[in-house]
Amino acid sequence: MKKIALLLGICVFAMSISLNQMGNLMQEKINKSIALLEKFGEDKAGAANEIFTIFDPVFDYALMARLSLSKNYDKLNPTQKKEFDEAFEIQLKTTFINYLSLYKNQAIKVTSKERQKERIFLSSTIQVNGEEKKIIFKFYSKNNDWLIYDVDVLGISIIQTYRSQFADLLAKESFDSLLEKLKNKSFDIKK
Repeated sequence: MKKIALLLGICVFAMSISLNQMGNLMQEKINKSIALLEKFGEDKAGAANEIFTIFDPVFDYALMARLSLSKNYDKLNPTQKKEFDEAFEIQLKTTFINYLSLYKNQAIKVTSKERQKERIFLSSTIQVNGEEKKIIFKFYSKNNDWLIYDVDVLGISIIQTYRSQFADLLAKESFDSLLEKLKNKSFDIKK
């Protein structure tokens, strides 16, 4: 499961992309990220900071935050939404940095692109323990740019995982408690 989380982490970070260039640009960004991991060696946090610079513009963190909280997001006031969006982005990035230590020189290859209505699913593969694993980047169009709103690894959606865990926590605790856990980096995604 840790390898799946690593794959999510590596894939969770990509500039806005035009439809025609999507596969090539994503492959370029993935290759640059892998080169950074090799360059930085054991300094995974240093590599992560540069990887975020490469990939941040293509991720819609605000939409990812909203989707992860589902119907509970609409109940928040504007200040709470802003705080949650920021804390959620930091949570995603913290998880990514934590799992970079599991990276062991695997190559990620973009393999296909499928359009389903107003969504694009960009498939890629990675070799893990001699087995090919599938990663799907889920894009939607926003102001004529394509942005990532979710990533699936082996059929496991990062947004659905967070949505389920946030719903479980909110059934027992308050939104303020969830926000505090995110801000204090004490929320641990269950594998």
